[in-house]
Amino acid sequence: MESLTQEILDSLNQKIPFALATIISHKGSTPRTSGSKMMVFADRRIFGTIGGGLVEARVMDACIEMLSRPQCKILEFTLDQELKDGLDMVCGGNLTVWIETFDSSPSLIQIFSSMAHRETAGKKAVLISKINGFSGSTFTTDKCLVLPDGTIQGLNMVPKALFDDICDNRFSGAAPTIHRQGLDEFIIEPSLARDTIYIMGAGHVGFQLGKIAHLTEFRTVVVDDRSEFANPERFEHAASVRVVETFTHVFDDLPVDQNAYIVILTRGHLHDQTVLEGALKTDAAYIGMIGSSQKRNQIYGNLLEKGVSQETLDQVYSPVGLDINSETPAEIAVSIIGQIIQVRAQMRDRIKDRIKNQAKDGIRVKKK
Repeated sequence: MESLTQEILDSLNQKIPFALATIISHKGSTPRTSGSKMMVFADRRIFGTIGGGLVEARVMDACIEMLSRPQCKILEFTLDQELKDGLDMVCGGNLTVWIETFDSSPSLIQIFSSMAHRETAGKKAVLISKINGFSGSTFTTDKCLVLPDGTIQGLNMVPKALFDDICDNRFSGAAPTIHRQGLDEFIIEPSLARDTIYIMGAGHVGFQLGKIAHLTEFRTVVVDDRSEFANPERFEHAASVRVVETFTHVFDDLPVDQNAYIVILTRGHLHDQTVLEGALKTDAAYIGMIGSSQKRNQIYGNLLEKGVSQETLDQVYSPVGLDINSETPAEIAVSIIGQIIQVRAQMRDRIKDRIKNQAKDGIRVKKK
């Protein structure tokens, strides 16, 4: 499955008309949250979703009506009884949806090409859309991309104060932000690196995990010491497949950050222990290790003797995966992906709460 950014780039290159619908904000019970996106084509084909039901159908109608020329609108949707019935929801809510149609200009293609490349490589950027007109009516945008090193790709139309805020990580999270700078309005969208799952072990479970990770739009890096298992033909959707002689220094050249999820599935206890010891020194959001409780306790005991704290070991998910009585490699892979999605959601909720609390206190948020 291609990423939405790559689908946008492909459509721009082929001059296929489409509209992009993005949830800017949501309140109450809504089918999808802020940052969710959906492409809509003239034949009503879609890529992505903002939740389905009557809300999505009405957004699709609005998208198709706008395809005649490049333009933008920001629309409000209240989940009244009719719309709630269409979603089979009990509670109500509100959605603010930004709809945008595009031309296929070289500068726009360059921006989305850079975004797609950076997503594949696991790198971040911030997409800036300067509003020409007023956000309360129909408008157009000029766009540029701000890279973490301060480089601007596209039209340089970012005021210094806003540029400084962007470089200072003032804007974080996955949702777009409408920002007013003097008389100008901007829509700021952090183009987040795709979350990466590091599959340490390319055996049966690793193979199934690679497939389902692709379906759930994770970027994957596969590592094993057996070339007959770890190869691009077997893991056709992986961003990288590596064959190592030993797992001792496996993380030395891997960019493991807080968007990384490490799953340890090697072919032996000693390899698992080596990988776990290295993984505990990274900033990964999640570390999971396959095996029985007996195996886990043996490895933990060895690491405790080497000076690893119990508190550190308590952060590891082992036996890995949600407890769904899984047996086959595919079922185990499902349980692992489910647990990773759960952990990621919990982490994002904590970040949102922290940002809200700090904003209330008037503190500028810096995301590490």
